[in-house]
Amino acid sequence: MVKGEKHTMGTATAWHMGQTLKRGKVRDSHMEQLILDPPPENADDDIKAAFTELLMPENPSQQIGAVEKLLCASVKSEECAKVVTDILLTCLLQLPSKAQLRIKISKFVSSIALEYPKEYEETALEVICCALSNTKNPLGIMQAIKLVVEDASSIFSVHGERSERKHVTEGKDLLKPFLSKIHPLVLQGILNCITQLWYSNKETLSSIEASQVLQEMQQLIKNSTTYLQKHCSKDNIGNNESCKLLEHGLNIMTHQLCPLDLRINCGQMVAIIHNYCNEDGLDSLVQNVICEDGHYVALPPLAQLAVINGILCVSQGKELYTNNKCNNMYLGLEILEAILTPVFQSNDGSMAVTLIRMFQHWTLRTLEAIKSSSFSSNLRSSLHPSSTVMSRVFEYLWLSWDHFLDSVKHATKESFQNLVKIHTELSLEGSVAHYTEMCKTLLLQPSSRKYKLSAVSCLVPVVGCQTLLSYEPQLPGLLLTSLKDSAMASHAAELLEVLFTVHVKEVSQAKWQDVWLPLFISSFSQEMQTFGYELLFKKLLLTSPESLDIVVETLSESCDKLEMEKLCLLIMCVKIGRQSTYWQKKCQEKNAQHSDDLWKFILPYKTIKFCLKHIHESVQLSALSLLCESPKSTEIPEKEEMDLIIDYYHYSTTNQSPSYRQHLVKCTKKLFLRIKEATRILKKSRNSNENVMHNLNCLREFCKDLFNIMIQNLFIGANTARRGTSLVILELFNEILYKDCGTCIGIDEMIHSHMYVDTLLYVLNDSYENNKIIALKLLLAIPKDKLHSQDERKIECLINAACDLASSSRPPDTVTASYVLKYLLKEPVALKILSSKFSINLQSQEPLEVFLKFLLQSLQSEVTVAQESLLKAAAYGPMYGLLLCIRTLLSSIPKDQLDKNHCVWKSIVRELLAVCYEVSELVASVVRNSSPEGHLPMDLEPESVGSLKAVLQASIGNQQIENEINLSLDSKPDELVKAQAVSAQMLLLCAWRSVKEISLILGDLLQNYPLYPDHLSLLTVEDVKIIGQYFLMQLSETKHRGAFEQSYTGFNRICEQLWQCNEEQLYSLPDEWLREVLYAIQNDNDDRLCATRRSAGVPFIVQGILSTEPSVRGAVSLKNTMTTLLKLAGEHQYKGTDARIHAFNILRALYRDTRLGDLIVPYAPTGIKAAINGYKSDSWAERNSASLLFSSLITRMFGVKKTQDDLSRKNSMSALVFFRRYPDLYDFLKTELENGACGVKEGKLVPALFPLLLLLARLSPSPIESRNTTLSISAFTSAVIQCTSSSIFQLRNLASHALISLVTPDNVLDVINQLCSKASLTDQNGLHGSLLCLIKLLKYFHDSIIKNNESDSVVKSIAGISWSAAESNPCLITRACALELFTFLIRKKCSFMNLHAFNEVNDSSFMLVTCNSQGSHHQPWSALCKRAASKYLLQFSQTTKPDTMSELVCKLLSNSDYEVRLMCLSYVEALDDLPVPVFLKLFDQVQGKEQHKECLIQMFKIMNKFVSCVVYEQFDANWEGRGRLLSYCVERAGEEASIELLTEILCFTSSLVVFFLSKNSLSFLGTSVYGWLELMKTFSGSENDAEARIQVASGISYILPFLHSHQSISGEAKLDVYEILITLLQDDSDVVRNVVATGCAKHLEHNELQGTIQPTRVLEAVCDIIAHFHTPEALTLLLKLILKEDAPEGFGLTQDDDRVFDKGEMNGYREVRTVAQACVKSLAKALDSWSDSVHPPTFIKQEVIPYLCLSLADQSQNDIKNDVISLGTFMNMLSDDMNHVYNFISSLESKALYCIKNVDTWLVKLGCRAALWKVLSVYCCTESPLVKLVFLNLTKSAMKGTYITEIINNLSV
Repeated sequence: MVKGEKHTMGTATAWHMGQTLKRGKVRDSHMEQLILDPPPENADDDIKAAFTELLMPENPSQQIGAVEKLLCASVKSEECAKVVTDILLTCLLQLPSKAQLRIKISKFVSSIALEYPKEYEETALEVICCALSNTKNPLGIMQAIKLVVEDASSIFSVHGERSERKHVTEGKDLLKPFLSKIHPLVLQGILNCITQLWYSNKETLSSIEASQVLQEMQQLIKNSTTYLQKHCSKDNIGNNESCKLLEHGLNIMTHQLCPLDLRINCGQMVAIIHNYCNEDGLDSLVQNVICEDGHYVALPPLAQLAVINGILCVSQGKELYTNNKCNNMYLGLEILEAILTPVFQSNDGSMAVTLIRMFQHWTLRTLEAIKSSSFSSNLRSSLHPSSTVMSRVFEYLWLSWDHFLDSVKHATKESFQNLVKIHTELSLEGSVAHYTEMCKTLLLQPSSRKYKLSAVSCLVPVVGCQTLLSYEPQLPGLLLTSLKDSAMASHAAELLEVLFTVHVKEVSQAKWQDVWLPLFISSFSQEMQTFGYELLFKKLLLTSPESLDIVVETLSESCDKLEMEKLCLLIMCVKIGRQSTYWQKKCQEKNAQHSDDLWKFILPYKTIKFCLKHIHESVQLSALSLLCESPKSTEIPEKEEMDLIIDYYHYSTTNQSPSYRQHLVKCTKKLFLRIKEATRILKKSRNSNENVMHNLNCLREFCKDLFNIMIQNLFIGANTARRGTSLVILELFNEILYKDCGTCIGIDEMIHSHMYVDTLLYVLNDSYENNKIIALKLLLAIPKDKLHSQDERKIECLINAACDLASSSRPPDTVTASYVLKYLLKEPVALKILSSKFSINLQSQEPLEVFLKFLLQSLQSEVTVAQESLLKAAAYGPMYGLLLCIRTLLSSIPKDQLDKNHCVWKSIVRELLAVCYEVSELVASVVRNSSPEGHLPMDLEPESVGSLKAVLQASIGNQQIENEINLSLDSKPDELVKAQAVSAQMLLLCAWRSVKEISLILGDLLQNYPLYPDHLSLLTVEDVKIIGQYFLMQLSETKHRGAFEQSYTGFNRICEQLWQCNEEQLYSLPDEWLREVLYAIQNDNDDRLCATRRSAGVPFIVQGILSTEPSVRGAVSLKNTMTTLLKLAGEHQYKGTDARIHAFNILRALYRDTRLGDLIVPYAPTGIKAAINGYKSDSWAERNSASLLFSSLITRMFGVKKTQDDLSRKNSMSALVFFRRYPDLYDFLKTELENGACGVKEGKLVPALFPLLLLLARLSPSPIESRNTTLSISAFTSAVIQCTSSSIFQLRNLASHALISLVTPDNVLDVINQLCSKASLTDQNGLHGSLLCLIKLLKYFHDSIIKNNESDSVVKSIAGISWSAAESNPCLITRACALELFTFLIRKKCSFMNLHAFNEVNDSSFMLVTCNSQGSHHQPWSALCKRAASKYLLQFSQTTKPDTMSELVCKLLSNSDYEVRLMCLSYVEALDDLPVPVFLKLFDQVQGKEQHKECLIQMFKIMNKFVSCVVYEQFDANWEGRGRLLSYCVERAGEEASIELLTEILCFTSSLVVFFLSKNSLSFLGTSVYGWLELMKTFSGSENDAEARIQVASGISYILPFLHSHQSISGEAKLDVYEILITLLQDDSDVVRNVVATGCAKHLEHNELQGTIQPTRVLEAVCDIIAHFHTPEALTLLLKLILKEDAPEGFGLTQDDDRVFDKGEMNGYREVRTVAQACVKSLAKALDSWSDSVHPPTFIKQEVIPYLCLSLADQSQNDIKNDVISLGTFMNMLSDDMNHVYNFISSLESKALYCIKNVDTWLVKLGCRAALWKVLSVYCCTESPLVKLVFLNLTKSAMKGTYITEIINNLSV
């Protein structure tokens, strides 16, 4: 080859490589950091230049380009090729796997071999061999092995272009010779690397270092396994290397720190090496592992599984079923047998996950084998579903499917599906029939077996849907009902989907639609929508697309009459259809003529409007989502849609439901994203035609309107829901629209306005912190150049407010101060004001630094006050406010400031630490006191009264009243007691909140900032140790729960941080603290720890350390701690000591900690043993702690309670699953139960029986228990039956519950016979226990008894103990229990009536009930027995004549025992028809004869139910009798203290009034209705109970149909009704509002929708109705509603409540402004339509005057309330009143709103009066100097938000 030719060829090759490189896309990722030796001095200049760019690039593209330049330079000479190869391969040894640079190099480096193959091969071999031989650099060895495994094929497989040069190598493969040369080095490198990485001292490494080592080991073993599998064989691996690798692999697997993935990879490596080294190959490995032969002795179970899993991984499917052994065993079946070994089925989560994944792997390998080879008949029979092996497989799968880990459940399902495929592929005879029977068996299992539906869903494709439906026709309906249950919904939906998907293939479309469509439509309910109904219904419709038209047409025909669920379903179908372009076109063609009235040619706009105004939230949200969401992200909303949305937002932001608000925000976000994309498209549109401009204008108008609504919603007095929703939507405006298209849609000007800023500034005082966060975020998002910082007066007001609020004694104020300070950091002028006002020397221009120093100075001043008097500090300088502000600001130090002014920040932190420790010491005497809640460190002496007075003035007076509180030694005793109580509260508040803030500050310092040895660390190692000791002291000595809980939060943070440190002095601290605490627990002389209060903060110390321990440590600390604690809790030598109590309490905390997860589960059995043994202690403290520990263990083992009943089946677990999970407990529980039963037999008290029986009662029989006798719970039966004879009543009851879980349907008859045979009068305890068991067994197993035709045998056995219910039984409690048993049999219609034995029961029961002798009342349990006898007789009377039943009921209602009467009333309430004599009896009883509360409640319920029945008119022709009853009930309700009885009386009186109104005019009706309305008005206020208000709402709604048509209802009464409606429509309960809205909507004259509408819309309609009266009384009512508002409450020392903590409003929904606005609008309409003859209108009644704030009531003493006053006179009064109101807030000019007392109340009053002034001033042109003065003063306010601006606008008229 000549030189010129070579050069030409090199240029062409380089050009080719460059073009290929340039095709790759360079990602914008970080540049790779490389450490490379420079090229030789004589290297080519191009290589040197490219090397520099590679090593120090300016951007990623330049680094990629440097590779290209190096490759081009490599073709210049042989030396260049060597240098470039060396550089690039060295790069590969350093780069991570997915780095872009590595991908580029590995792809193109082999092109160098096209020119210089020999030089390339030699250099590559040298580089890699050097890396493999460098024993000092294990990471380099790892990288070399990784290079060989991952990139060898690309690096050493060279393929050139034939078209370039004919004599160039056409595809020389350098890989095989290269691997043969480096193979020994690779094996040696693997061994060296494992030795250096794994056998280093891992225990001394930090968590981060240990985690790194494990990651490196994982990568090494993975690559090594791949190398061994690909490039090794029996011929090229030596015995020495294989033995060492095998030994290393086994050592790694058995180590406790080895994670699961590493263990699995080691298992694969061991399997490969074993296969190479043994002639038997893998056949012998399974048995060696199971039998622990040879190298596999003492392998732990997880390691054994890893090896067996390795066999599966390295074997081909057909190899598993190749019969090469003389015993006819297959490797696949041996592996399956190993998987099913019981030793592997433990409660360990890792074991369960590994095992099920192995089985899943086995199913995949078996499927692979079936497809690649044929199976013998012997093998096919072994795999048949009915074979012994498969039975064990199914048993294992059922247990795994019930596992607590979701990963196990999912893998189990996939494994079962694969198993079904195996049987299907094998086409085994009888497998379909077997699976059909399996489906039937699964469907019969109880609902607690959730996996049954998933299993059936896997079998439906095999069995067929038709087959399943023929067996269980009701299955689809039952499954749809299950969609309401959160626990079953996902499983039911899964099975339903499979059923209708398979069914559509089996039948015609018409038949399929007939089966599924009506079912889905009729069964839909609102609860289903929460659990995935919409997705399921969508899949159903997509299964048969023609079904969509049918459903939409069916539901659209009468949408106005549809109920809520059907409306939701209709909109759901439309949303599904919109995703189909074909369906939309079809609708467009179909409805083209009605396009104007239809939305998208689908639904009428009227229907959507109806849905948006619907009372039900789900309908509203469905309609809103339909408008907001679109399949096309750029679809422009139509004008009609935007109008509907704006109207909807006007009325829907006050909903209190969190889910509703979340859905509303979600829809809004989707709408904004559409607007953003649509705006972007419109802006890009080149044709600026009218349509584009029209769309832009519509979007701009819509966004402005919506933005204005949200800003105006932040008015003062707005409820929480309105404020929260509006702020979130404003946040969406800022995040989505403002940045990208704010200018285009016109919201940028609104965001930059004064009003927007001032409104958000006021929100910083919101009572909900989330609203503060959003407001601050929005304020900080405004660009600095747009902030109006020139307004220094506002900033000064904010600074003053922050200072005042930070030192407030009210916690909410301090939070507000912190947010105001964070905002002020953004204001440059704040520094100037701060320095001039407080004389601060500005040495720094960093606002954060200046503010922190200022806060520290202020804190030091408050500390000085606290040193003098802590009580005085609690009043004037509680310290925690400033600490909170410091913590808030400290969390936002930028890293650049930390680096720039590190010394300054370090000094600030040191000063802060000193102050924190000082504050902690000052308040220690309070929080560490044995009773901190009432601690007051002084006696009541003259000098201390002043301090108390100051505290009271600070906590009460400053917030509520102006006058100074009078307090002295001569004050009343109750005032002094109240003063001390409030002062103690204030003192405690100061103390524990200070501790809280200190703890959080210290936690943040360690968590948020670097620690030693980082150069930016603010804390030294000694500082960290001191902080740790501080937390230990706080948690061990503090008694106040709030203090030590917050200390735990900070402690948790520092533990989490310290565990991650690399510095040994730091990461070893948590372990040292843990040892210190455990030593203190065992040290009896340590009196710091508190054994009461659940050991106070001690459990939190242990919990904080262990829950943050990194997983790479292998939970070493947890294991050591649990061993120590369980020893203390379990061993007898610690019995009766505080150490045992501490151990119980700490264990309880650890078992409850969810962060410990599966790590704590293995210790549950030992914990159960310790807890049960703790019940045996003589010490009450130990028994109490043991019971709490037992409770937490039950929750940990069985899961959180799903029902309130602890013993419900929903809270149970299969006994077999439980004992498989916790096998150690089987023998322990059995032994303890037997011992307890022996104690019961001997008459002893055995406290440990309670937890034992509680646990057993949580178990349920397993459906496969009969096949597993080793863990059968039937072994507990005899002992439990013995426990039913205990002398303790509760123990007998608990034992009867436990017995249910031990009995199966097959042996229930035997148990019943056993119980009946042991019943005896001589053993009343045993008789009672037997009867309790019989009752529970019959109730639980009734259906199975009927199914097995055993009812006659059961009745015959029970008839043998009928004497227990007769007079011959002297014990009334057992007699009552027996009567309950026979009552149940009668109710279930068991045939025993002809048996002579029961006649005596009937007679004796009747005698017992009718006998009212004085002596019978004094017998124990007499009332209980009579109640049971009455119930028995009433149940029996149903089989006799009706007159007999009536007579019996009347007798029972006259019984002297209220229990009998109450039971009788419960029976009567359940009747469909009430006999007249019974009604007469009740009518007589309720009028003063019946005195028992519960009986009266039942009577009123019954009478309310039957009061309107026509049949009762005949017995009372004189209606005045019922009128007197109404008057009596009204009077009784006004005096009734019981809420339950009051509610029933209100309900009954409402029904009675409605009944009267439905008849002709009655003489007494007007008076009765008026009295009833007064009662309704009394109980309509929010201070009353919610149930009472609901009844008031229902009653008022009932009379609305008669309101305008009945002559007995006067005009005054009508107005009273509407006033009550207004009150109820502003009620705090959404139920009350909805009841009223539903009642009103049906009778509103202007309700064009003819359906239920939102309460917010009904409010305006009711105000309009009042205005339409056009009477002075009606318009005066509107004025009263506008002016009506409670004044700020006063407070006295003798009152029950105090104001240390804000209790908030009783009605959190009511908005005075909303009611006032609605009334003002209606008033304006009424005045506009007022007759000209009375213009100007004189309509105002004198009775409106008391509603003015300015007291004018004394002007006249005459009774002139019915006289009217002129409009001018009222306007003068109104102007005086507004001036009076303004005087309370006149400091608005110089103060921020936060600092003005009761500013919300007074501003709301002023706003209502201003709105009224605006309306009335139209009709009375009178200028008022006072109003003008108020107007001018308001314009000078420092902060003018939306509400104040609105007031100013109203007064400017």
